[in-house]
Amino acid sequence: MALAWLIVCVLAAGSSDAREIDREQVLGGLSFIDQVEVTVVNIDVFVRDRDGRPVTGLEKGDFRLVQDGIEREISHFAAYSEDVLGKLAGPGPGAEPEAQPQPAEVGDDAGGTRTEPATTAVTPVEPVFIVLYVDNENLRPHDRNRVLAQIRRFIRGVMKPHVRIMVVSAARSATIVQPMTDDPKAVEDALRSLVRSYGARVDDDRDRGRIIHDLQELPVDAASGGSRQSRAAARELEERIRVYGEELAIELGSSTGALREVLTTLAGLQGRKVLVHVSNGLPAVPARDLIDWYGDVNQRASTLPLLARFNRRYLFEALASSANAQGVTFYTIDATGLGGDAPSSAEYLRPVDPLYAGLYSLNHQEPLLLLAERTGGRALVGSNDVAGMLDSLRDDLFTYYSIGHTLPTTGADTVHRIEVEIPGHPEFEVIYRRTLVEKSLETQVQDTVVSGLMLALDDNPMGLELRAGTTAATAEDRWLLPIELSLPIESVAMLPERDEVVGRVVVFVANRDSEGRQSDVQRRQFELRMPVADYQRRQNERYVAEFDLLLNAGEHRVVVGTLDPVTRQASFVSLSRTVP
Repeated sequence: MALAWLIVCVLAAGSSDAREIDREQVLGGLSFIDQVEVTVVNIDVFVRDRDGRPVTGLEKGDFRLVQDGIEREISHFAAYSEDVLGKLAGPGPGAEPEAQPQPAEVGDDAGGTRTEPATTAVTPVEPVFIVLYVDNENLRPHDRNRVLAQIRRFIRGVMKPHVRIMVVSAARSATIVQPMTDDPKAVEDALRSLVRSYGARVDDDRDRGRIIHDLQELPVDAASGGSRQSRAAARELEERIRVYGEELAIELGSSTGALREVLTTLAGLQGRKVLVHVSNGLPAVPARDLIDWYGDVNQRASTLPLLARFNRRYLFEALASSANAQGVTFYTIDATGLGGDAPSSAEYLRPVDPLYAGLYSLNHQEPLLLLAERTGGRALVGSNDVAGMLDSLRDDLFTYYSIGHTLPTTGADTVHRIEVEIPGHPEFEVIYRRTLVEKSLETQVQDTVVSGLMLALDDNPMGLELRAGTTAATAEDRWLLPIELSLPIESVAMLPERDEVVGRVVVFVANRDSEGRQSDVQRRQFELRMPVADYQRRQNERYVAEFDLLLNAGEHRVVVGTLDPVTRQASFVSLSRTVP
Protein backbone atom coordinates (compact mmCIF):
# COMPACT_ATOMS: atom_id res chain seq x y z
CA MET A 1 0.00 0.00 0.00
CA ALA A 2 1.20 3.48 -0.77
CA LEU A 3 1.62 5.42 2.46
CA ALA A 4 -0.58 8.47 2.85
CA TRP A 5 -0.67 9.48 6.50
CA LEU A 6 -2.02 12.94 7.23
CA ILE A 7 -0.01 14.93 9.73
CA VAL A 8 -2.47 17.66 10.70
CA CYS A 9 -1.90 20.60 12.99
CA VAL A 10 -5.47 21.83 13.50
CA LEU A 11 -8.09 19.32 14.61
CA ALA A 12 -11.44 19.66 16.37
CA ALA A 13 -14.05 17.16 17.49
CA GLY A 14 -17.78 17.36 17.07
CA SER A 15 -20.13 17.90 14.15
CA SER A 16 -23.33 19.70 13.30
CA ASP A 17 -26.58 18.16 12.18
CA ALA A 18 -28.55 20.16 9.62
CA ARG A 19 -31.85 19.05 11.13
CA GLU A 20 -31.04 20.73 14.47
CA ILE A 21 -29.89 24.06 13.00
CA ASP A 22 -31.87 27.29 13.03
CA ARG A 23 -31.09 28.38 9.50
CA GLU A 24 -31.72 32.03 10.30
CA GLN A 25 -28.68 31.95 12.60
CA VAL A 26 -26.34 30.56 9.93
CA LEU A 27 -23.82 32.95 8.37
CA GLY A 28 -22.34 32.12 4.96
CA GLY A 29 -22.30 28.65 3.49
CA LEU A 30 -23.81 27.37 0.28
CA SER A 31 -27.49 26.49 -0.02
CA PHE A 32 -28.75 23.74 2.24
CA ILE A 33 -29.11 20.23 0.90
CA ASP A 34 -31.99 18.95 2.98
CA GLN A 35 -31.79 15.65 4.79
CA VAL A 36 -34.13 13.38 2.85
CA GLU A 37 -36.16 11.43 5.35
CA VAL A 38 -37.71 9.20 2.69
CA THR A 39 -35.88 8.39 -0.52
CA VAL A 40 -36.85 6.39 -3.59
CA VAL A 41 -34.77 3.31 -4.33
CA ASN A 42 -34.84 1.96 -7.87
CA ILE A 43 -33.96 -1.67 -8.60
CA ASP A 44 -33.05 -2.82 -12.10
CA VAL A 45 -34.77 -6.12 -12.94
CA PHE A 46 -34.01 -8.29 -15.97
CA VAL A 47 -36.65 -10.83 -16.98
CA ARG A 48 -35.89 -13.73 -19.35
CA ASP A 49 -38.05 -16.47 -20.80
CA ARG A 50 -37.08 -20.15 -20.94
CA ASP A 51 -35.02 -19.52 -24.08
CA GLY A 52 -33.09 -16.70 -22.43
CA ARG A 53 -34.78 -13.94 -24.42
CA PRO A 54 -35.84 -10.64 -22.79
CA VAL A 55 -39.47 -10.50 -21.69
CA THR A 56 -41.23 -7.23 -22.50
CA GLY A 57 -44.77 -5.99 -21.89
CA LEU A 58 -44.88 -6.60 -18.12
CA GLU A 59 -46.59 -4.04 -15.91
CA LYS A 60 -46.21 -2.76 -12.38
CA GLY A 61 -48.83 -5.15 -11.00
CA ASP A 62 -46.92 -8.18 -12.30
CA PHE A 63 -44.08 -7.64 -9.80
CA ARG A 64 -43.82 -8.30 -6.08
CA LEU A 65 -41.07 -6.60 -4.05
CA VAL A 66 -39.88 -7.69 -0.59
CA GLN A 67 -37.30 -5.79 1.46
CA ASP A 68 -35.90 -7.28 4.66
CA GLY A 69 -38.73 -9.81 4.73
CA ILE A 70 -41.49 -7.18 4.40
CA GLU A 71 -43.47 -6.69 1.21
CA ARG A 72 -43.17 -3.12 -0.08
CA GLU A 73 -45.47 -1.14 -2.32
CA ILE A 74 -43.94 -0.42 -5.72
CA SER A 75 -44.22 3.36 -6.01
CA HIS A 76 -42.22 3.85 -9.21
CA PHE A 77 -42.15 1.69 -12.32
CA ALA A 78 -40.60 2.00 -15.77
CA ALA A 79 -40.03 -0.41 -18.66
CA TYR A 80 -36.96 0.34 -20.78
CA SER A 81 -36.00 -0.79 -24.26
CA GLU A 82 -33.24 0.23 -26.64
CA ASP A 83 -35.60 2.58 -28.49
CA VAL A 84 -36.82 4.22 -25.28
CA LEU A 85 -33.31 4.71 -23.94
CA GLY A 86 -32.12 6.07 -27.29
CA LYS A 87 -34.79 8.78 -27.24
CA LEU A 88 -34.11 9.67 -23.61
CA ALA A 89 -30.34 9.77 -24.05
CA GLY A 90 -30.52 12.06 -27.08
CA PRO A 91 -28.10 12.20 -30.03
CA GLY A 92 -24.65 10.74 -29.81
CA PRO A 93 -21.36 12.69 -29.85
CA GLY A 94 -21.05 14.94 -32.90
CA ALA A 95 -24.75 14.82 -33.77
CA GLU A 96 -26.67 18.01 -34.50
CA PRO A 97 -28.54 19.14 -31.38
CA GLU A 98 -32.29 19.15 -31.55
CA ALA A 99 -34.04 22.52 -31.62
CA GLN A 100 -34.96 23.63 -28.13
CA PRO A 101 -38.58 24.58 -27.42
CA GLN A 102 -39.11 28.32 -27.60
CA PRO A 103 -40.81 30.36 -24.87
CA ALA A 104 -44.55 30.74 -25.41
CA GLU A 105 -46.51 33.96 -25.21
CA VAL A 106 -49.68 33.67 -23.17
CA GLY A 107 -52.33 36.18 -22.18
CA ASP A 108 -52.30 37.82 -18.78
CA ASP A 109 -55.15 39.11 -16.63
CA ALA A 110 -54.71 42.67 -17.98
CA GLY A 111 -55.25 41.66 -21.57
CA GLY A 112 -51.55 41.77 -22.47
CA THR A 113 -49.06 38.97 -22.94
CA ARG A 114 -46.28 37.52 -20.87
CA THR A 115 -43.53 35.07 -21.76
CA GLU A 116 -43.34 31.65 -20.12
CA PRO A 117 -40.78 28.94 -20.76
CA ALA A 118 -41.99 26.03 -22.83
CA THR A 119 -42.44 22.88 -20.78
CA THR A 120 -41.20 19.57 -22.13
CA ALA A 121 -41.22 16.51 -19.93
CA VAL A 122 -37.83 14.88 -20.49
CA THR A 123 -36.86 12.02 -18.20
CA PRO A 124 -33.08 11.87 -17.76
CA VAL A 125 -31.60 8.52 -18.71
CA GLU A 126 -29.35 6.83 -16.17
CA PRO A 127 -25.73 6.75 -17.37
CA VAL A 128 -24.08 3.36 -17.88
CA PHE A 129 -20.43 2.71 -16.97
CA ILE A 130 -18.83 -0.47 -18.30
CA VAL A 131 -15.42 -1.72 -17.15
CA LEU A 132 -13.77 -4.24 -19.48
CA TYR A 133 -11.53 -6.00 -16.96
CA VAL A 134 -8.93 -8.17 -18.72
CA ASP A 135 -7.43 -10.34 -15.97
CA ASN A 136 -4.09 -11.06 -17.64
CA GLU A 137 -2.76 -12.65 -14.47
CA ASN A 138 -5.35 -15.41 -14.92
CA LEU A 139 -5.53 -15.60 -18.72
CA ARG A 140 -3.83 -17.71 -21.35
CA PRO A 141 -2.79 -15.39 -24.20
CA HIS A 142 -4.43 -17.37 -27.03
CA ASP A 143 -7.76 -17.55 -25.14
CA ARG A 144 -7.60 -13.85 -24.30
CA ASN A 145 -6.92 -12.77 -27.88
CA ARG A 146 -9.77 -14.91 -29.20
CA VAL A 147 -12.27 -13.43 -26.72
CA LEU A 148 -11.06 -9.83 -27.08
CA ALA A 149 -11.55 -10.03 -30.85
CA GLN A 150 -15.23 -10.76 -30.21
CA ILE A 151 -15.50 -8.03 -27.58
CA ARG A 152 -14.09 -5.48 -30.04
CA ARG A 153 -16.94 -6.29 -32.42
CA PHE A 154 -19.38 -5.88 -29.53
CA ILE A 155 -18.17 -2.39 -28.57
CA ARG A 156 -19.73 -0.32 -31.35
CA GLY A 157 -23.14 -1.89 -30.80
CA VAL A 158 -23.37 -0.72 -27.17
CA MET A 159 -21.68 2.67 -27.44
CA LYS A 160 -24.79 4.80 -26.95
CA PRO A 161 -24.75 8.47 -25.86
CA HIS A 162 -25.26 7.49 -22.21
CA VAL A 163 -22.66 4.69 -22.19
CA ARG A 164 -19.01 5.06 -21.11
CA ILE A 165 -16.42 2.26 -21.25
CA MET A 166 -13.12 1.84 -19.40
CA VAL A 167 -10.47 -0.80 -20.16
CA VAL A 168 -8.45 -2.25 -17.27
CA SER A 169 -5.58 -4.73 -17.52
CA ALA A 170 -4.71 -6.67 -14.38
CA ALA A 171 -1.35 -8.33 -13.77
CA ARG A 172 -0.73 -8.34 -10.01
CA SER A 173 -2.21 -4.82 -9.88
CA ALA A 174 -4.87 -3.09 -11.96
CA THR A 175 -3.80 -0.65 -14.68
CA ILE A 176 -6.20 1.63 -16.53
CA VAL A 177 -5.37 1.17 -20.21
CA GLN A 178 -8.23 3.43 -21.34
CA PRO A 179 -10.11 5.75 -18.96
CA MET A 180 -13.89 6.09 -19.23
CA THR A 181 -14.75 7.20 -22.76
CA ASP A 182 -17.59 7.29 -25.26
CA ASP A 183 -15.17 6.78 -28.18
CA PRO A 184 -15.47 3.20 -29.52
CA LYS A 185 -12.20 3.47 -31.47
CA ALA A 186 -10.28 4.37 -28.30
CA VAL A 187 -11.71 1.29 -26.58
CA GLU A 188 -10.89 -0.98 -29.52
CA ASP A 189 -7.32 0.37 -29.68
CA ALA A 190 -6.89 -0.24 -25.95
CA LEU A 191 -8.02 -3.85 -26.33
CA ARG A 192 -5.63 -4.38 -29.26
CA SER A 193 -2.75 -3.10 -27.14
CA LEU A 194 -3.20 -6.06 -24.76
CA VAL A 195 -2.49 -8.84 -27.28
CA ARG A 196 1.12 -9.24 -26.13
CA SER A 197 0.50 -9.13 -22.39
CA TYR A 198 1.69 -12.08 -20.35
CA GLY A 199 0.59 -13.20 -16.89
CA ALA A 200 1.19 -15.92 -14.35
CA ARG A 201 -1.34 -18.44 -15.72
CA VAL A 202 1.11 -19.73 -18.36
CA ASP A 203 3.75 -20.44 -15.72
CA ASP A 204 1.13 -21.99 -13.44
CA ASP A 205 0.03 -24.34 -16.22
CA ARG A 206 3.63 -25.43 -16.79
CA ASP A 207 4.20 -26.14 -13.09
CA ARG A 208 0.90 -27.99 -12.89
CA GLY A 209 1.85 -30.11 -15.91
CA ARG A 210 5.05 -31.24 -14.21
CA ILE A 211 3.20 -32.20 -11.05
CA ILE A 212 0.59 -34.13 -13.09
CA HIS A 213 3.38 -36.02 -14.86
CA ASP A 214 4.83 -37.13 -11.52
CA LEU A 215 1.40 -37.98 -10.12
CA GLN A 216 0.84 -40.28 -13.08
CA GLU A 217 4.14 -42.03 -12.31
CA LEU A 218 3.46 -42.40 -8.59
CA PRO A 219 2.41 -45.92 -7.50
CA VAL A 220 -0.81 -46.30 -5.48
CA ASP A 221 -0.19 -45.93 -1.72
CA ALA A 222 3.44 -45.01 -2.32
CA ALA A 223 3.39 -42.69 0.68
CA SER A 224 2.78 -45.48 3.15
CA GLY A 225 3.13 -48.91 1.57
CA GLY A 226 5.85 -48.55 -1.06
CA SER A 227 9.61 -48.74 -1.02
CA ARG A 228 11.75 -46.19 0.77
CA GLN A 229 12.44 -44.53 -2.56
CA SER A 230 8.76 -44.33 -3.51
CA ARG A 231 7.83 -43.01 -0.06
CA ALA A 232 10.44 -40.28 -0.40
CA ALA A 233 9.13 -39.44 -3.87
CA ALA A 234 5.58 -39.24 -2.51
CA ARG A 235 6.61 -36.93 0.33
CA GLU A 236 8.54 -34.72 -2.08
CA LEU A 237 5.54 -34.55 -4.43
CA GLU A 238 3.22 -33.65 -1.56
CA GLU A 239 5.55 -30.80 -0.65
CA ARG A 240 5.59 -29.57 -4.25
CA ILE A 241 1.78 -29.57 -4.35
CA ARG A 242 1.71 -27.63 -1.10
CA VAL A 243 4.17 -25.00 -2.40
CA TYR A 244 2.26 -24.79 -5.69
CA GLY A 245 -0.99 -24.23 -3.80
CA GLU A 246 0.60 -21.51 -1.68
CA GLU A 247 1.87 -19.71 -4.77
CA LEU A 248 -1.59 -19.85 -6.34
CA ALA A 249 -3.14 -18.55 -3.11
CA ILE A 250 -0.76 -15.56 -3.08
CA GLU A 251 -1.54 -14.81 -6.73
CA LEU A 252 -5.27 -15.10 -6.04
CA GLY A 253 -4.99 -12.65 -3.16
CA SER A 254 -3.36 -10.13 -5.50
CA SER A 255 -5.99 -10.74 -8.19
CA THR A 256 -8.98 -10.27 -5.89
CA GLY A 257 -7.30 -7.26 -4.28
CA ALA A 258 -6.90 -5.59 -7.69
CA LEU A 259 -10.56 -6.31 -8.47
CA ARG A 260 -11.69 -4.88 -5.15
CA GLU A 261 -9.62 -1.75 -5.82
CA VAL A 262 -11.41 -1.14 -9.13
CA LEU A 263 -14.80 -1.74 -7.49
CA THR A 264 -14.00 0.85 -4.84
CA THR A 265 -12.99 3.31 -7.54
CA LEU A 266 -16.41 3.00 -9.18
CA ALA A 267 -18.26 3.70 -5.93
CA GLY A 268 -18.63 7.44 -6.47
CA LEU A 269 -20.17 7.14 -9.95
CA GLN A 270 -23.91 7.68 -10.16
CA GLY A 271 -25.58 5.32 -12.62
CA ARG A 272 -25.53 1.68 -13.70
CA LYS A 273 -22.13 0.04 -13.33
CA VAL A 274 -21.09 -3.18 -15.05
CA LEU A 275 -17.77 -5.02 -14.77
CA VAL A 276 -17.04 -7.53 -17.55
CA HIS A 277 -14.38 -9.86 -16.14
CA VAL A 278 -12.40 -11.90 -18.70
CA SER A 279 -10.23 -14.73 -17.37
CA ASN A 280 -9.57 -18.45 -17.56
CA GLY A 281 -11.35 -18.77 -14.24
CA LEU A 282 -10.27 -18.20 -10.64
CA PRO A 283 -9.67 -21.07 -8.20
CA ALA A 284 -12.01 -21.32 -5.24
CA VAL A 285 -9.48 -23.69 -3.64
CA PRO A 286 -6.00 -23.34 -5.18
CA ALA A 287 -4.56 -26.72 -6.35
CA ARG A 288 -7.74 -28.53 -5.32
CA ASP A 289 -7.62 -31.06 -8.18
CA LEU A 290 -3.98 -31.93 -7.44
CA ILE A 291 -4.64 -32.29 -3.71
CA ASP A 292 -7.59 -34.63 -4.33
CA TRP A 293 -5.62 -36.59 -6.92
CA TYR A 294 -2.74 -37.07 -4.52
CA GLY A 295 -5.15 -38.14 -1.79
CA ASP A 296 -6.75 -40.73 -4.08
CA VAL A 297 -3.37 -42.16 -5.07
CA ASN A 298 -2.33 -42.30 -1.41
CA GLN A 299 -5.54 -43.51 0.13
CA ARG A 300 -4.21 -43.51 3.69
CA ALA A 301 -3.14 -39.85 3.57
CA SER A 302 -5.72 -37.23 4.60
CA THR A 303 -5.94 -34.19 2.31
CA LEU A 304 -8.55 -32.33 4.38
CA PRO A 305 -6.02 -30.11 6.18
CA LEU A 306 -4.57 -28.90 2.87
CA LEU A 307 -8.01 -28.33 1.34
CA ALA A 308 -9.09 -26.32 4.37
CA ARG A 309 -5.83 -24.37 4.35
CA PHE A 310 -6.21 -23.28 0.74
CA ASN A 311 -9.96 -22.62 0.72
CA ARG A 312 -10.38 -19.06 -0.61
CA ARG A 313 -14.13 -18.93 -1.14
CA TYR A 314 -14.34 -16.18 1.47
CA LEU A 315 -12.43 -13.87 -0.91
CA PHE A 316 -15.21 -14.12 -3.48
CA GLU A 317 -17.96 -13.76 -0.89
CA ALA A 318 -16.29 -10.52 0.20
CA LEU A 319 -15.81 -9.42 -3.41
CA ALA A 320 -19.50 -9.93 -4.18
CA SER A 321 -20.44 -7.95 -1.05
CA SER A 322 -18.10 -5.15 -2.10
CA ALA A 323 -19.61 -5.11 -5.61
CA ASN A 324 -23.11 -4.84 -4.15
CA ALA A 325 -22.00 -2.06 -1.83
CA GLN A 326 -20.67 -0.10 -4.81
CA GLY A 327 -23.62 -0.97 -7.08
CA VAL A 328 -21.51 -2.95 -9.58
CA THR A 329 -22.84 -5.94 -11.54
CA PHE A 330 -20.42 -8.71 -12.60
CA TYR A 331 -20.52 -10.33 -16.04
CA THR A 332 -17.87 -13.05 -15.94
CA ILE A 333 -16.43 -14.73 -19.04
CA ASP A 334 -14.41 -17.94 -18.80
CA ALA A 335 -12.24 -17.66 -21.90
CA THR A 336 -11.32 -21.36 -21.70
CA GLY A 337 -14.38 -22.38 -23.67
CA LEU A 338 -15.25 -26.01 -24.25
CA GLY A 339 -12.87 -28.55 -22.78
CA GLY A 340 -12.36 -26.72 -19.53
CA ASP A 341 -9.01 -28.12 -18.41
CA ALA A 342 -5.67 -26.47 -18.90
CA PRO A 343 -4.07 -27.30 -22.26
CA SER A 344 -2.68 -30.80 -22.48
CA SER A 345 1.03 -30.90 -21.77
CA ALA A 346 3.58 -32.90 -23.71
CA GLU A 347 4.96 -33.90 -20.31
CA TYR A 348 1.85 -35.89 -19.38
CA LEU A 349 2.28 -39.66 -19.52
CA ARG A 350 -1.34 -40.05 -20.63
CA PRO A 351 -4.50 -37.93 -20.82
CA VAL A 352 -5.67 -36.45 -17.54
CA ASP A 353 -8.41 -38.45 -15.81
CA PRO A 354 -11.77 -36.75 -16.66
CA LEU A 355 -12.59 -36.72 -12.94
CA TYR A 356 -9.67 -34.40 -12.12
CA ALA A 357 -10.03 -32.40 -15.33
CA GLY A 358 -13.66 -31.77 -14.43
CA LEU A 359 -12.72 -30.90 -10.86
CA TYR A 360 -10.18 -28.38 -12.17
CA SER A 361 -12.86 -26.73 -14.35
CA LEU A 362 -15.52 -26.61 -11.64
CA ASN A 363 -13.06 -25.21 -9.13
CA HIS A 364 -12.21 -22.33 -11.50
CA GLN A 365 -15.80 -21.71 -12.61
CA GLU A 366 -17.38 -21.61 -9.15
CA PRO A 367 -16.16 -18.07 -8.27
CA LEU A 368 -17.28 -16.72 -11.66
CA LEU A 369 -20.77 -18.10 -11.12
CA LEU A 370 -20.90 -16.77 -7.56
CA LEU A 371 -19.87 -13.22 -8.52
CA ALA A 372 -22.42 -13.06 -11.33
CA GLU A 373 -25.31 -14.57 -9.36
CA ARG A 374 -24.78 -12.48 -6.22
CA THR A 375 -24.59 -9.19 -8.13
CA GLY A 376 -27.43 -9.74 -10.61
CA GLY A 377 -25.23 -10.45 -13.63
CA ARG A 378 -24.40 -13.43 -15.82
CA ALA A 379 -21.56 -15.93 -16.19
CA LEU A 380 -20.28 -17.63 -19.34
CA VAL A 381 -18.58 -20.92 -18.40
CA GLY A 382 -18.00 -24.11 -20.37
CA SER A 383 -19.04 -22.54 -23.67
CA ASN A 384 -17.44 -21.01 -26.74
CA ASP A 385 -20.45 -18.75 -27.36
CA VAL A 386 -18.87 -15.49 -26.23
CA ALA A 387 -20.93 -13.60 -28.81
CA GLY A 388 -24.11 -14.99 -27.27
CA MET A 389 -22.97 -13.85 -23.82
CA LEU A 390 -22.26 -10.37 -25.17
CA ASP A 391 -25.69 -10.27 -26.81
CA SER A 392 -27.20 -11.07 -23.41
CA LEU A 393 -25.21 -8.22 -21.87
CA ARG A 394 -26.50 -5.88 -24.56
CA ASP A 395 -30.06 -7.01 -23.81
CA ASP A 396 -29.51 -6.36 -20.10
CA LEU A 397 -28.09 -2.91 -20.78
CA PHE A 398 -30.99 -1.77 -22.91
CA THR A 399 -34.02 -3.96 -22.04
CA TYR A 400 -35.02 -4.03 -18.39
CA TYR A 401 -37.53 -2.90 -15.79
CA SER A 402 -36.91 -0.34 -13.06
CA ILE A 403 -39.05 -0.78 -9.97
CA GLY A 404 -38.85 1.67 -7.11
CA HIS A 405 -40.07 1.93 -3.55
CA THR A 406 -39.71 4.42 -0.73
CA LEU A 407 -37.01 3.72 1.81
CA PRO A 408 -37.02 5.55 5.16
CA THR A 409 -33.37 6.53 5.55
CA THR A 410 -31.43 5.66 8.67
CA GLY A 411 -28.58 8.11 8.02
CA ALA A 412 -26.10 5.26 8.52
CA ASP A 413 -24.54 2.58 6.36
CA THR A 414 -27.14 -0.19 6.25
CA VAL A 415 -27.50 -3.37 4.18
CA HIS A 416 -31.02 -4.37 3.09
CA ARG A 417 -32.07 -7.72 1.61
CA ILE A 418 -34.14 -7.57 -1.58
CA GLU A 419 -36.45 -10.14 -3.22
CA VAL A 420 -38.28 -9.57 -6.52
CA GLU A 421 -40.88 -12.02 -7.83
CA ILE A 422 -43.33 -12.29 -10.73
CA PRO A 423 -45.98 -14.51 -9.09
CA GLY A 424 -48.02 -15.01 -12.24
CA HIS A 425 -45.09 -16.25 -14.31
CA PRO A 426 -42.99 -18.84 -12.49
CA GLU A 427 -41.45 -19.85 -15.82
CA PHE A 428 -39.61 -16.53 -16.13
CA GLU A 429 -36.07 -16.03 -14.86
CA VAL A 430 -35.82 -12.88 -12.74
CA ILE A 431 -32.33 -11.40 -12.37
CA TYR A 432 -31.58 -8.55 -9.96
CA ARG A 433 -29.22 -7.45 -7.20
CA ARG A 434 -30.03 -9.30 -3.97
CA THR A 435 -28.81 -6.64 -1.56
CA LEU A 436 -29.26 -2.88 -1.32
CA VAL A 437 -26.66 -0.83 0.52
CA GLU A 438 -27.88 2.43 2.03
CA LYS A 439 -24.93 4.80 2.49
CA SER A 440 -24.43 7.70 4.86
CA LEU A 441 -23.45 11.08 3.44
CA GLU A 442 -19.87 10.74 4.70
CA THR A 443 -19.54 7.36 3.02
CA GLN A 444 -20.81 8.84 -0.25
CA VAL A 445 -18.19 11.60 -0.06
CA GLN A 446 -15.44 9.06 0.68
CA ASP A 447 -16.58 6.96 -2.28
CA THR A 448 -16.30 9.96 -4.58
CA VAL A 449 -12.79 10.71 -3.31
CA VAL A 450 -11.71 7.16 -4.15
CA SER A 451 -13.36 7.37 -7.58
CA GLY A 452 -11.35 10.53 -8.21
CA LEU A 453 -8.10 8.58 -7.89
CA MET A 454 -8.77 6.96 -11.26
CA LEU A 455 -11.52 9.09 -12.83
CA ALA A 456 -11.78 12.81 -13.54
CA LEU A 457 -13.88 14.83 -11.08
CA ASP A 458 -15.68 18.07 -11.83
CA ASP A 459 -17.65 18.93 -8.71
CA ASN A 460 -16.27 21.88 -6.77
CA PRO A 461 -19.10 24.20 -5.69
CA MET A 462 -17.19 25.35 -2.59
CA GLY A 463 -14.29 26.70 -4.67
CA LEU A 464 -11.55 24.51 -3.22
CA GLU A 465 -7.93 25.07 -4.26
CA LEU A 466 -5.17 22.53 -3.70
CA ARG A 467 -1.45 23.26 -3.82
CA ALA A 468 1.58 21.07 -3.17
CA GLY A 469 4.87 22.26 -1.77
CA THR A 470 8.39 20.86 -2.08
CA THR A 471 9.00 17.30 -0.92
CA ALA A 472 11.33 16.63 2.01
CA ALA A 473 13.16 13.33 2.48
CA THR A 474 12.45 11.21 5.55
CA ALA A 475 13.72 7.80 6.66
CA GLU A 476 13.31 4.60 4.62
CA ASP A 477 12.83 6.14 1.18
CA ARG A 478 9.75 8.11 2.07
CA TRP A 479 9.05 11.77 1.44
CA LEU A 480 6.82 14.36 3.04
CA LEU A 481 4.71 16.29 0.57
CA PRO A 482 3.23 19.48 2.06
CA ILE A 483 -0.35 20.07 0.97
CA GLU A 484 -2.25 23.33 1.26
CA LEU A 485 -6.05 23.24 0.95
CA SER A 486 -7.87 26.57 0.80
CA LEU A 487 -11.52 27.53 0.45
CA PRO A 488 -13.52 30.77 0.72
CA ILE A 489 -14.67 31.43 4.28
CA GLU A 490 -18.06 32.50 2.92
CA SER A 491 -18.60 28.97 1.48
CA VAL A 492 -18.67 27.45 5.00
CA ALA A 493 -21.74 27.68 7.19
CA MET A 494 -20.84 29.54 10.42
CA LEU A 495 -22.90 29.24 13.63
CA PRO A 496 -22.86 31.60 16.59
CA GLU A 497 -21.25 30.38 19.82
CA ARG A 498 -21.34 33.12 22.47
CA ASP A 499 -19.41 36.06 20.94
CA GLU A 500 -17.89 33.96 18.13
CA VAL A 501 -18.98 32.24 14.95
CA VAL A 502 -17.74 28.72 14.26
CA GLY A 503 -17.69 26.61 11.11
CA ARG A 504 -16.49 23.06 10.66
CA VAL A 505 -15.31 21.27 7.52
CA VAL A 506 -14.69 17.54 7.30
CA VAL A 507 -11.81 16.72 4.94
CA PHE A 508 -11.18 13.37 3.24
CA VAL A 509 -7.85 12.66 1.52
CA ALA A 510 -6.54 9.71 -0.50
CA ASN A 511 -3.75 9.10 -3.00
CA ARG A 512 -2.73 6.60 -5.67
CA ASP A 513 0.65 6.12 -7.32
CA SER A 514 1.45 5.13 -10.91
CA GLU A 515 2.06 1.52 -9.85
CA GLY A 516 -1.54 1.18 -8.70
CA ARG A 517 -0.77 1.33 -4.98
CA GLN A 518 -3.55 3.19 -3.22
CA SER A 519 -3.98 4.59 0.26
CA ASP A 520 -6.99 4.32 2.49
CA VAL A 521 -9.14 7.44 2.80
CA GLN A 522 -8.00 9.58 5.72
CA ARG A 523 -10.58 11.71 7.56
CA ARG A 524 -9.88 14.91 9.48
CA GLN A 525 -12.03 17.79 10.72
CA PHE A 526 -10.99 21.45 10.65
CA GLU A 527 -12.57 24.26 12.64
CA LEU A 528 -12.97 27.89 11.55
CA ARG A 529 -13.48 30.23 14.52
CA MET A 530 -13.52 34.04 14.76
CA PRO A 531 -15.26 36.87 16.65
CA VAL A 532 -18.70 37.75 15.32
CA ALA A 533 -17.52 41.31 14.72
CA ASP A 534 -14.79 40.09 12.35
CA TYR A 535 -16.97 37.96 10.10
CA GLN A 536 -18.18 40.69 7.72
CA ARG A 537 -14.59 41.85 7.21
CA ARG A 538 -13.12 38.36 6.72
CA GLN A 539 -15.84 36.46 4.86
CA ASN A 540 -14.18 37.13 1.50
CA GLU A 541 -10.84 35.76 2.69
CA ARG A 542 -9.77 32.13 2.17
CA TYR A 543 -9.31 29.65 4.98
CA VAL A 544 -6.15 27.56 4.63
CA ALA A 545 -5.65 24.06 6.05
CA GLU A 546 -2.15 22.61 5.87
CA PHE A 547 -1.09 19.00 6.24
CA ASP A 548 1.62 16.64 5.04
CA LEU A 549 1.37 13.39 3.10
CA LEU A 550 4.00 10.70 3.70
CA LEU A 551 4.53 9.10 0.28
CA ASN A 552 6.75 6.60 -1.50
CA ALA A 553 8.62 7.56 -4.67
CA GLY A 554 6.68 7.82 -7.92
CA GLU A 555 3.88 9.64 -9.71
CA HIS A 556 1.00 10.36 -7.33
CA ARG A 557 -2.56 11.57 -7.73
CA VAL A 558 -4.00 13.19 -4.60
CA VAL A 559 -7.75 13.74 -4.20
CA VAL A 560 -9.33 15.83 -1.47
CA GLY A 561 -13.03 15.99 -0.67
CA THR A 562 -14.69 18.34 1.82
CA LEU A 563 -18.06 18.19 3.53
CA ASP A 564 -19.88 21.00 5.32
CA PRO A 565 -21.95 19.07 7.92
CA VAL A 566 -24.41 21.95 8.34
CA THR A 567 -25.43 22.51 4.71
CA ARG A 568 -24.43 18.96 3.67
CA GLN A 569 -22.55 20.43 0.71
CA ALA A 570 -19.56 18.47 -0.64
CA SER A 571 -16.75 19.58 -2.92
CA PHE A 572 -13.79 17.82 -4.56
CA VAL A 573 -10.38 18.77 -5.97
CA SER A 574 -7.26 16.87 -7.09
CA LEU A 575 -3.64 17.30 -8.15
CA SER A 576 -0.81 15.16 -9.53
CA ARG A 577 2.81 15.31 -8.36
CA THR A 578 6.07 13.43 -8.82
CA VAL A 579 7.75 12.35 -5.57
CA PRO A 580 10.45 13.32 -4.80
